[in-house]
Amino acid sequence: MLETKSIPKELQSSIKEKGYDKLTTVQSLVLDPGNKDKDLLVSSQTGSGKTLAYGLSISVAGLKEILDTDNKLQTLIVTPTRELALQVFNELAWLYSKTEIRISTAIGGMDIKKERKNISKGVDLLIGTPGRINDHVRRKTFHLNYLRSLVLDEADEMLDLGFKQDLDMIVNQSPANKRVLMFSATIPKKIMSLASKYQKNAVRIEATSLGKAHTDISYETYLVKKHDIENAIFNFLRFHDDKTIIIFCSTRNAVTHISSRILNRGFSVVSLSGALNQSERFKALQSIKNGRCKICVATDVAARGIDLVNLDIVIHAELPHNPETLIHRSGRTGRAGNKGRSILFCSPSEKRKYEKLINSAKVRPAINKFLSQEEIELKDNEKIINYLSRSQKNSSSELKFANELLTRFSNEDLALALIENFKGKLPPIEEVESLGEDQIVQMKNDRKKKKRSKQNSRRNFRKRREY
Repeated sequence: MLETKSIPKELQSSIKEKGYDKLTTVQSLVLDPGNKDKDLLVSSQTGSGKTLAYGLSISVAGLKEILDTDNKLQTLIVTPTRELALQVFNELAWLYSKTEIRISTAIGGMDIKKERKNISKGVDLLIGTPGRINDHVRRKTFHLNYLRSLVLDEADEMLDLGFKQDLDMIVNQSPANKRVLMFSATIPKKIMSLASKYQKNAVRIEATSLGKAHTDISYETYLVKKHDIENAIFNFLRFHDDKTIIIFCSTRNAVTHISSRILNRGFSVVSLSGALNQSERFKALQSIKNGRCKICVATDVAARGIDLVNLDIVIHAELPHNPETLIHRSGRTGRAGNKGRSILFCSPSEKRKYEKLINSAKVRPAINKFLSQEEIELKDNEKIINYLSRSQKNSSSELKFANELLTRFSNEDLALALIENFKGKLPPIEEVESLGEDQIVQMKNDRKKKKRSKQNSRRNFRKRREY
């Protein structure tokens, strides 16, 4: 990365101190010399390094192009959520730490008076959410008449969250000759339409395709009956109690229902949905990030913009409605070089929907038989053995009492008491009806038949053309 001559030396120094030694795919493509000063439409998944990509790209023309003069804001970054805006702020703060560039935020849900005071002191690079940015423009905290660079981060989510009108206002109030960089996890028709309206001859950059996205994520499918899916999730959480897990639901009612059932079973869990205010969301995220809680139940909308680098597993409590949702949910794990797992539960009645989903998403989950009660109990036994294997620091009084117990009770009685005490603190193992191996094999065979059928169709089509 440090060999990229177009990057200002101050930023190169910050990057070197951070320990980065090479560009990610999206960073290499965005910083290609041929893309200097051009509008860019970039498809890039969460965790791909896009923040640093556009943070560097807006500096290529020189730091003077970013510096504000006479309260003339020239660089604006727009994000869909508060959490993402704060993450971008923190990322760019260290990147620009050795420059004179002043960075500030304009985020919905924060103290607007405090923001106005900070911005009035002068800001060179502003990061904010669409509604709050327009609030400040209406209050004349700043204006957009001199904007040179506009970054729209996670543009697809901004449309999904209903910010189209706010984005139109931002674009329409800024100069026509500004540079516009649009980043989106996927590029559906609605994003192409937005790009044609906001950008001029934009260079299309596909940093990750749907079929190649998330190479550090393994997809797994468990075939269970519909009424057993929730119990299967509870058993999965019990078996993987050392992992950080997010469970996605489609509605806030489903989040409340599942998180309540998880809590009732003795798990520590937090939830994220539209029912929470900003303070509650912050507390929930902090408890996950600092390790106090390892399970989060969330809706797709509420989870947008959150950054949980050490997330191990994504569970889909129900099949996603479309491939984009599957890919985007799954992309919360497998980040920063870590391996991740995306878990789907499919009932026999949902096989057709499931096949259509994974074919459209271009992922091939491994189809596995679900955990048996015996497997979960064996894992419990391993935990007890690991506990006993660790060196124990005991006081003399504890050792004396231990010897007293050995004289009064048999080794078997003491071992059974230990097991009962240990397992008594664990959530119960739920009953999940095990589907036969033949059903799983049949599902795999059906997939192979469909693949062969498609290959034969292509082969026959080529033969007819040759004929």
